[in-house]
Amino acid sequence: MGRFEVALRERLEMGGCYAVGQGPDDGHKDWFTPHLNRHFTIPATVTSAEDANAVLRCAGMEEAF
Repeated sequence: MGRFEVALRERLEMGGCYAVGQGPDDGHKDWFTPHLNRHFTIPATVTSAEDANAVLRCAGMEEAF
């Protein structure tokens, strides 16, 4: 797991989001965000700050990277 993946997961969990299982394919994870009351997916590898911020936007959270 890369440094962005660990930091992103920690940020999401601190924001109240949680993993609910595998996404539409084996490489993605399905998460739930209470901010928007919906599910969203995270790619298997998050290799840049831009990718991490895109995930945070999908979760309804502020960019942090």
